[in-house]
Amino acid sequence: MKYKSRAISLTYIKHGNTSIISKIFTEEKGLQTFIIKGVRSKNSKKKLSHFEPLKLLNLDGVFNKKKSLQNLSEITIVNNFDIITNKIYKDLIAFFIAEVSAKVLQENDQNRILFTFIWNTTIKLYASEKNHPNFALNYLLDLSKLLGFYPSLFELKKPFFNLERGGFSNKHIVGICLNQQDSNYLRDVLENINSSIPKEGRSALLKGIIRYYKMHYYNLDAITSHLIIEKLN
Repeated sequence: MKYKSRAISLTYIKHGNTSIISKIFTEEKGLQTFIIKGVRSKNSKKKLSHFEPLKLLNLDGVFNKKKSLQNLSEITIVNNFDIITNKIYKDLIAFFIAEVSAKVLQENDQNRILFTFIWNTTIKLYASEKNHPNFALNYLLDLSKLLGFYPSLFELKKPFFNLERGGFSNKHIVGICLNQQDSNYLRDVLENINSSIPKEGRSALLKGIIRYYKMHYYNLDAITSHLIIEKLN
């Protein structure tokens, strides 16, 4: 079945000598895995740059529910964000967002709310004139709200955040709760308090939220981009 859709490129891997296999989140068909033949050859009409993390696209696809690898006939970039400040920083954040998104989205599951969220997050990332050190943290927390396990805002004054329960607690349980300092940082982010979290604290909190995802059935262990994100700022 042929269809047209807005789409967001997430990840790709090389396949054979000139092709790639790419995960693309489409507005009409949800997350799809495409095989794009010959795109790494010099004469290809499709450009490899179209499949880089968080490219905003229009595509003409062919959906076959009996196949695990789908085909597309046309693909164009909607917004290339040509004039960008801090491009390297933003590209690293985009890599992280794309990698996480590819892990949590379900194949063939149309979800316009999630699609719009990731689309608008991409525009927000690249349209900003300055770096936002907590962008990755905010993305994970905002995404958790759409996935149904956003941290409880009740009892925020309690000292420890319980990752399993998703709320703050008076009791610290080793392996289940963030320590008091990381819990304080999380509280600041949740309350949108403009406090300066040191790099080491932001790195620890990022790891803590990744653990939080795992406890709520979204295993992000295989991602690698957070190791780069932790070193930013």
